[in-house]
Amino acid sequence: MAPYLGDLSLDELRVRLEHLDEWSRALELADQELIDRLRGEVFAWGGSPEDDWNDYHRVRNEYDRRAAEEFDLGQ
Repeated sequence: MAPYLGDLSLDELRVRLEHLDEWSRALELADQELIDRLRGEVFAWGGSPEDDWNDYHRVRNEYDRRAAEEFDLGQ
């Protein structure tokens, strides 16, 4: 089962964003070798693209929310 986004650290969310971004670039390039290589890494937890863990925009929203929270607390 994929991790719940609320349970992840800001750094873990950043790493997930990097994975999903790299996956998106591979799809845009239609680079089948890269897609095959990344599939196991990006979707190691399984699920579908609609799952929070696999959805770039949901991960980005959580990352941005948490980063803003941490910035506000640091002020």
